Amino acid sequence: MLEKTKVIVDVLDIFVSLKRGLTLTDINFQLNNIYASHGKTVDQQILIEVINELTTAGYLKTFKVGSLDSWKITEEGEDHFYDL
Repeated sequence: MLEKTKVIVDVLDIFVSLKRGLTLTDINFQLNNIYASHGKTVDQQILIEVINELTTAGYLKTFKVGSLDSWKITEEGEDHFYDL
């Protein structure tokens, strides 16, 4: 099982690198690409907890694309990532 802290850093890294809105499926796909070489996968529940925590902290903002929830990193989120 992956550490939640590692998943948080990697989620922020994905958002900073891609600089666009992402759905839960997009985020999960990107994370699993990162962890596949180590033989690990991301538990969907941990990913949802991480996204909710980052959104509550103001590091991600939520918006709708059609019927899908999407997230995008905020300036505070970028600053937090670079401070890690």
